[in-house]
Amino acid sequence: MTAYPIESLIPKIMNQYNKQPVGWTVLTDPKGNVLVLGPSKGYMLKTLTLNPQEYTGVGMEIEDTEDLRRVVELGPSYGSRPLSNEQAKELINSLSHRGKQTRLISQLLRKKPVPTWKLEKKKPSAIVSGPIIAHPNLSAISRSQRELDLKLKFEADKLFRKKYPHRASIYG
Repeated sequence: MTAYPIESLIPKIMNQYNKQPVGWTVLTDPKGNVLVLGPSKGYMLKTLTLNPQEYTGVGMEIEDTEDLRRVVELGPSYGSRPLSNEQAKELINSLSHRGKQTRLISQLLRKKPVPTWKLEKKKPSAIVSGPIIAHPNLSAISRSQRELDLKLKFEADKLFRKKYPHRASIYG
């Protein structure tokens, strides 16, 4: 399996999402791992934060996602959902009322996600995106995930040192 820079992999993932926006799951962990499971393909990404608005890293396609799907409890489908003006106001007003907020978010996540081109075309006043599931350690899911994590960690470091040699020299 080959690791690819995420700058070239993310547009490929987004293209697949736009063709079929229902059935996606996104998990992250504090180590920069991002697991993206689509309806038919999966990807593991290793991200390195360069600053609050910029990151780099590598990723690769996961061939067998069925084992991961069994391990990960799938909740609502990840995606972007346009909100009406009324829904956006209600969501903002619910921020100080925990119970109301939870019910509203659950209701909004039951809406089917839409492709990004529909968002650009309709230009809604607000969008709810997600859910992104936080996991303490994605490499602990399975042995194959641990092996993939090590490979991606090595490839991400190699890419970082090649693209940003001056920044990399700070870390030795």
